[in-house]
Amino acid sequence: MNPGLDWQLHTLTPVQGLGPHREAWDRLNGQLMGGHGMLDGLFVDALLRHFAAQGVLLAIASREGEAVAMLLINPQTRGLGVWSSFLPSQTQIGPSLIPAGLELRGLLVALPGYASELDLLCNDPHFGDLRELPRLPVQSQPHALTMSVSLKGSFDDYWAQRPRKLIQNMRRYLRRLQSEPGGERLTVTSAPESIEAAVQRYAGLESSGWKGREGTAVSSDNPQGPFYAEVMREFAARGEALVYELWLGEELLASRMLLLSGGMAVMLKTAFHEQFERFAPGRILLLRTLEDLFTRAPGGGVEFYTNAESDLLAWSTSQRWINHVSVYRHRGLPALYGLLRRGSRGWHGRASQPVDTDIMVSRSGASVDTYVHVRELPADALALMHKAEQRHVELGADWYANLIDTVYASEPQAQVRIHVLRRQGRVLAVLPAVAQSGALGREISALSNFYTAIYALAMEDDVEAEDLLPLTRALRRTGGGAAAYRFSPMDPDSREFALLKRALTLAGLSTHAYFSFGNWYEPVRQNWADYLKGRSGQLRSTIKRMGKKFASEGGRLEVVRDGDALEGALAAYRDVYAHSWKVPEPYPDFMPGLIRLCARRGWLRLGLAWLHDKPVAAQIWIIANGRANIYKLAYDQAYKALAPGTLLTALLMEQALDLERVQEVDYLIGDAPYKAEWMSQRRERLGLVAYDPLTLRGLVGLVRQTVGNAWRRLHALRSTAHPNDNPAS
Repeated sequence: MNPGLDWQLHTLTPVQGLGPHREAWDRLNGQLMGGHGMLDGLFVDALLRHFAAQGVLLAIASREGEAVAMLLINPQTRGLGVWSSFLPSQTQIGPSLIPAGLELRGLLVALPGYASELDLLCNDPHFGDLRELPRLPVQSQPHALTMSVSLKGSFDDYWAQRPRKLIQNMRRYLRRLQSEPGGERLTVTSAPESIEAAVQRYAGLESSGWKGREGTAVSSDNPQGPFYAEVMREFAARGEALVYELWLGEELLASRMLLLSGGMAVMLKTAFHEQFERFAPGRILLLRTLEDLFTRAPGGGVEFYTNAESDLLAWSTSQRWINHVSVYRHRGLPALYGLLRRGSRGWHGRASQPVDTDIMVSRSGASVDTYVHVRELPADALALMHKAEQRHVELGADWYANLIDTVYASEPQAQVRIHVLRRQGRVLAVLPAVAQSGALGREISALSNFYTAIYALAMEDDVEAEDLLPLTRALRRTGGGAAAYRFSPMDPDSREFALLKRALTLAGLSTHAYFSFGNWYEPVRQNWADYLKGRSGQLRSTIKRMGKKFASEGGRLEVVRDGDALEGALAAYRDVYAHSWKVPEPYPDFMPGLIRLCARRGWLRLGLAWLHDKPVAAQIWIIANGRANIYKLAYDQAYKALAPGTLLTALLMEQALDLERVQEVDYLIGDAPYKAEWMSQRRERLGLVAYDPLTLRGLVGLVRQTVGNAWRRLHALRSTAHPNDNPAS
């Protein structure tokens, strides 16, 4: 459990609201959620007063006397120790203030009786993603597809990026409305003394339509009317409530209520006059509302909190799924409760059936295009890869072009497939892959091999795992019955690793992480002289002694970057490699291609040690993006006693630290002992393997993986030694 974490339960009555806990609640909302309007104490108090007739439990986690998490829980279980968070239909985000990574076992223990499951309803992953919690089994179900609009830039720029069909439709609706007598008019109400009248007009408009006929409209005759009147009045007193109204003369056509605080607009309710449906008044009001918000809250954002269909999603700049998250006390409970629910549908009391992945893909509005070479990619896909290249050169189009041309072009059984995920004309992700034979027969894997030190798909910053589902589903659909999908080597701490893992799982694959290799690196905090002082005495002595000896015997060192000396340096590198202990390159054109590429891009530092006119050591360093990658090194074994490799590393390291001023030096692949002499830090690169259990070979691989995982866990209990490599098979 989290050390020093104390969970306490407090019973709240409707009249009381948050009561004495209001100040702590608002402080946490500001710290964790950026002051989210639907999680504001004013909003939560109104929810409790109007919709918590049976009261609620307020769970508070404290550390050293200060609240670090708070959430509202229904006061009664739904049977079998299943608890759920408080969630009336008037809010589309669960009133839970839980920081990422907080363990909830203590809460399950604190709940009355034996709490076996806690359902956290309507969890918005942008405001406290609860799908990954430590030490407890967690399951999540997509509930509703919400959307947002970024207010960065100008409205004109935003509108120009909307789908052509939407723009054409809105022009037609506006012409139709503006041709009517009376004239279009927009009003924006924000003053506290006027806001209640605007809410009453909204209630009248909604009651005149289908919601009124079904008895679900906002009305003074039901709790919704007083609730929205209170919310809008209290927020208006702080200057944080707005009611937008579209009029045709004196006829109210549409109304929209929202909260606006700290640059975040939260849409609450919208209604339109059904007799004027031919004008699409709700859409025209949305257009006018967004025009105003781009001026009123520049740089902010608009959260819609709706279950959006494709016509509304056309307005969005991003979309995501709101999830129901279930936290279980023990690992066996998800499977047990799943069987019980299938056998007795409805016992659990969920409001709706989970959304399946087919619906998620169809509603995403995304498409996946496939190319066989980076040279075929459209400009926007190349731009996204260039953005990824700013972190690692291996993620750029130039790297992949060399890999395809010099490696995979000579593999007739390998089929390169570069998948581009696009939505509303915007590229969200690019995933370079290859279909080829693997340990389980036909497999889909990352477009990488032993030359690759890091792999990741290129993706936009706002992409979530659910956004990648059309991509991973396309991988599986076009995989030709592939048994496994492997992506390696990856940074296990990266978003790309976490999101790809989840997206593969969402696609129906059984996904596992495995060890690829150790990676030694040095965060640069000092100059060469100070860095060298931190190395071993033996290494410092070798550099000093052998430097003098090498020079006295006619040795010299040089670093080639580009220019006329490049081809001669390349020939020298090949000569050294041929006389080294290393086996011949299986793809002899890759390294020359990479050297020329790096020279062209300004990344190359090709170090050479010469003894008279003979090259005796060579190293290829790639310096880009503030990082020095030590990519290849070799020396002529006949001259090992002169330590030319050590001297060359020292020269290149000195230049990287003092001249290039890099932030990190990376020894890339493997745990060779000499790397620890130069580097102080070690991390691991992992891979992802996803088995298709619907194929026989995939099922075999999954069984072997499961048995191997169990064996490794057992072995770990018996030994505290460093874990062995765990290559998936």
